[in-house]
Amino acid sequence: MPLPVPDLDDRSFDQLAAEARALVPRYFPAWTDHNPSDPGITLLELFAFLIESSLYRIDRIPEQTLERFAALVGVERQADEAIEQTLARALESLRSFPRAVTAADLERWALETDPGGGVARATAVVTSDALDSAPRIEVVIVPSDGDPAAPVPTADLRQAVFAFLRPRCLVATRLRVVAPDYTPVSLTVTVALDPRAGAGRGEVELEVESRLRDFLSPLDGGKDETGWEFGRPVYRSELYQRIEGVDGVDHVRKLLLNDDESLGSIQLVSATSLVELRDLEVAATID
Repeated sequence: MPLPVPDLDDRSFDQLAAEARALVPRYFPAWTDHNPSDPGITLLELFAFLIESSLYRIDRIPEQTLERFAALVGVERQADEAIEQTLARALESLRSFPRAVTAADLERWALETDPGGGVARATAVVTSDALDSAPRIEVVIVPSDGDPAAPVPTADLRQAVFAFLRPRCLVATRLRVVAPDYTPVSLTVTVALDPRAGAGRGEVELEVESRLRDFLSPLDGGKDETGWEFGRPVYRSELYQRIEGVDGVDHVRKLLLNDDESLGSIQLVSATSLVELRDLEVAATID
């Protein structure tokens, strides 16, 4: 007598709906109406019904259909091979050659394109519209070498990243690998020296300049020193913090952002833009 085939999943509609409702307070604490009349609860119950229907069919899929599922990931069933072995090879194929589902997946793999560290940073932007359901993905990469103020990837590096990412994208995805936009920024700084610190004028000027260049760097800047955040404005208040944190600086007498003393911040040109510090003048005076 053959052993009975176990159910892979025997959860009922009531169990699925109750599990979904129990997760609502954890992820959506503002959602407090859990009555059947609430539209959200109606959707939860609809999904529970669809899942229950799928679970009913999961143990009743014929081998021919399972073969086609395996073929979708490039695994063909061999002669006299048990379907379980075919499916196991298909699962292993998926594990060894994953697909990019989220923007974070593409960003992570862009960094892994060149084991030598050719790509220092990456960000991915996914867009689509009602007329075109195929996602459009733009991966912006920052190389680890080149001009430190505004590093631009070479055509060869962009092509290498594209060739690595393209087969890992979902079907019909349109992919581009591009260089970041750079927003030019100029700063003019005048600081008053603290005579008690004993630091020389030239020494203070060099340290202020170094602090500002490091803070705005596309590779090592930002608050966490991992590179200026894509699309993040440059705020006057943060520049003040960096300048007045230098030993020997008593206070900032003047700070011009793009030749404007009243400007509170510099907005970057796009969500994928970085800062290019083109001009920086620092002068120290004694009050």
